[in-house]
Amino acid sequence: MEVIKKTSGCFMRKIALFLVILMISGIFPVYGDTLNPSRQEFEEMITEVAIRRGIPSVLLMSIARVESVFRHYNSDGTVSRSYAGSIGLMQIHNSRGLYDEERLMYDIPYNIEVGAEILLEKWAASAETPVKPYWTLPSVGNMDPNVLENWYFALWGYNGFASCNNPNVAYSMGNKYTYQDLIYLVASNEYGQMITPIDKSYLPLEGIPNVKENLNVPTPEDFHLGDVFLAQPGEKVKVSYLPPTTGINLRKEPNGEKIRLLTNDEIYTIGLPAELAGGYYWYYLLDEEGNGLGWAARNWMIHIEESLQDVDVPLEFDDISEYWGKDYIMTLTQDGIIKGRPDNSFAPNDIITREDFATLLTRSFELDPLSIYDIIDKSEVKSYAVESVETVISLGIMDALEGYFRPGEPLSRLDATIAIARILGYPEEMMSLEFEDIADLTSDQVEGLRAIYTYGIINGKSNTSFAPLESITRGEMAKILVMARSQYR
Repeated sequence: MEVIKKTSGCFMRKIALFLVILMISGIFPVYGDTLNPSRQEFEEMITEVAIRRGIPSVLLMSIARVESVFRHYNSDGTVSRSYAGSIGLMQIHNSRGLYDEERLMYDIPYNIEVGAEILLEKWAASAETPVKPYWTLPSVGNMDPNVLENWYFALWGYNGFASCNNPNVAYSMGNKYTYQDLIYLVASNEYGQMITPIDKSYLPLEGIPNVKENLNVPTPEDFHLGDVFLAQPGEKVKVSYLPPTTGINLRKEPNGEKIRLLTNDEIYTIGLPAELAGGYYWYYLLDEEGNGLGWAARNWMIHIEESLQDVDVPLEFDDISEYWGKDYIMTLTQDGIIKGRPDNSFAPNDIITREDFATLLTRSFELDPLSIYDIIDKSEVKSYAVESVETVISLGIMDALEGYFRPGEPLSRLDATIAIARILGYPEEMMSLEFEDIADLTSDQVEGLRAIYTYGIINGKSNTSFAPLESITRGEMAKILVMARSQYR
């Protein structure tokens, strides 16, 4: 929102009266009762838009709280407008005439959608993408949009990228808060969400950062994740954007070369896990025949409530007809714990990573979410696995070595053994081991191995070898989890 000189209150009263006359005369349509919904209803509408647009919902709700105190209409039924002409709940300043003025006034969900689009425009100016708008804002860290702290300059920009919101300027003038401070205050006090401010020593003492310098400020060490939803492979998404946008770009690679435009309401299937690049998560799209098309930014792709779990489970994946563990695989698939690939393959010989194992554990044993342990490499954990990783560490099921979880590393047989033993517990009587390659293990590791060996869940590679550091495949994990679940009480 641009900073504009305020007009007089007398002039604005005349404008308000003029608008009322227009409404009464029928020139402006009335989309419904000009009464404000409850705050809860406002928040539900905002959350729905935030999820659709890939914006942390606490940020969009906090903006509405700061901008309008959740008021779209005045007590007399007129639309709430600022002296500068900003409209309604999200205080949209339509100075460029890009949006439908009447809908901004009388269609609250549209007003919210436009607020989200404006915030995403500020995000684009801050993100590290080579496709910048006509102006540029500094960036924060790797610009992962699910990290709340990374939105600092986009939030600043929503209110107008002016020096009054530079904390070094504001505080020196005796102002207690910047616009970003108010957003953070609302998030903390009214939604219980802490957000750590960036280090203001990176900002100039006067004015605003030089936008030509492409300033990048580190993400604070104590950062927090939002609720950005990412669709998974096999799920469907629909192209969705507001005019005046005429399409979104399909690209060869995440944030790469443009291929063509996608238009509203086109439906595609997700082919690969979302990838972060240039400040956006990107979906790899497949057509109806399963052919790969390219990558599109998640913010303009709406998830459709239809996935592999919503349709009939295949009788058998294409690549497991002769596989020894196909029954285990289909059991977990039918229970909704593990999925195949979009091409109806399962890839049983692909390895399991530590973060994927954490996800499978939380699904298999219905572990309650818990986050009391923060890991150093949290930013490397894929967004869909963050809650599961935090849960298994906080519950003491998996370990973080010196604070590092190593999410993308292959899961070892030893790590799987220890984790499942901690979930199932240790039998009163355990079998002895004769493996020759476990001499370097700690006593706790050996006890966990003995427990799992006693349960018959994981066997040795031979009578004398357990191969504790060897990785585990998807097919092997299917068997391990089926057998472990059978022992779980």
